[in-house]
Amino acid sequence: MDFNLSNSQLEWQLKARKFASEIIAPEALKRDRKASAQDRIPWDWIKLADKAGIRTLGIPKEFGGAEETILTMCIVGEELAAGDLGFAVIMDQCWKMAHLFKDAMTVSQQNKFIPPFVADDQATTAIGITEPDIGSDHQGYYDSADIGMKTTAVRDGDSYILNGTKRYISNGCMAKLYFITARLDPSKPLSEAGAVFIVPSDTPGFRPDFFHEKSSQRLATNGCFHLENCRIPAENIMLGEGKLIELRSQYMPGSKAEAAATVLGVGRAAYDYAMGYAKERKQGGKNIIEHQAVSLMLAKMAMLLDGARLQIYKAAWLADNQNKDAKVQGLIAKVQASEAAFEVCRLATEILGGAGIMYDHPVEKYLRDAASFLHSDGTNQICSLRVTKALAGLNKAALYGF
Repeated sequence: MDFNLSNSQLEWQLKARKFASEIIAPEALKRDRKASAQDRIPWDWIKLADKAGIRTLGIPKEFGGAEETILTMCIVGEELAAGDLGFAVIMDQCWKMAHLFKDAMTVSQQNKFIPPFVADDQATTAIGITEPDIGSDHQGYYDSADIGMKTTAVRDGDSYILNGTKRYISNGCMAKLYFITARLDPSKPLSEAGAVFIVPSDTPGFRPDFFHEKSSQRLATNGCFHLENCRIPAENIMLGEGKLIELRSQYMPGSKAEAAATVLGVGRAAYDYAMGYAKERKQGGKNIIEHQAVSLMLAKMAMLLDGARLQIYKAAWLADNQNKDAKVQGLIAKVQASEAAFEVCRLATEILGGAGIMYDHPVEKYLRDAASFLHSDGTNQICSLRVTKALAGLNKAALYGF
């Protein structure tokens, strides 16, 4: 068992840490407080991330990407999120879809979609699943015809006609390329009738609607958009009809670990700030780090973060090595990291006292950001239920999902 990072991973970690400290961190608070979601989109950072190779971190080398491991993406995601969670989420959405680029696309699809994505230095990807009537139930806890996915795909000659509405979509209404889930037959469960379609944003019938305004991940968008008689070439379907479950269960084994790594970065930023504050703030005749109450909180914060990071690395390593336990360990990592980060951010506000809620300090932002991952990428409750059923061998479908 070797806990050392490879030279390549160390290089990416340092590159991402420098990017976060020099480019993101100095501007993150000011940008977070802009009123309009559209004005907060960090197009300039996306271009700089492209130049640094971060945007295309998971793209196959033959198409100009770095084709890095899931563990490396977790390392980079943590570093970026220590600067700003929203920006890290924008990049992570690209990395998640890079797995589909690499492993799930046909050669024809790769040649059609990857080169334009790589060439456009502001292009991002998004996956359209969540709808007004479908949230946690698409996560794979059960598989039933009553799951509320209402977006439909109807075969029409050499095309499919898509109709439906997607909401809360990460990178929604800003991405250039979408992976849209739809039902071929509303009377059947997703395991039989679910499919994924590749939909460029300039496709006729794809209509962006609005950005959801929110209190966290404010530099990332969550968009609502509509598919209105959106005609998609039949060759844009991924794997084939009824392959949604297969696509999710086999081609994105590290998705939860990658998500967990980003929220871990928020917790780390809060811990670092609280530690620095405790070393300088004087109360009762000494620096507050010398008070046992504060010292105990800092120790707890460090332990929570370290435990979560180890779990993330374990899940990522298993995914990189195509181990069957990767999916369960990824679910555990997502729950553990999000709850650890939220608690660390809460303790940071305690250490700062009244200053913890003031705009003079970034801790209130860290707490807002960490809160989002208690439900983002699957609620912690549904993820935990999936873990139990999977470990007990009660429900194979519990392993499905991103």
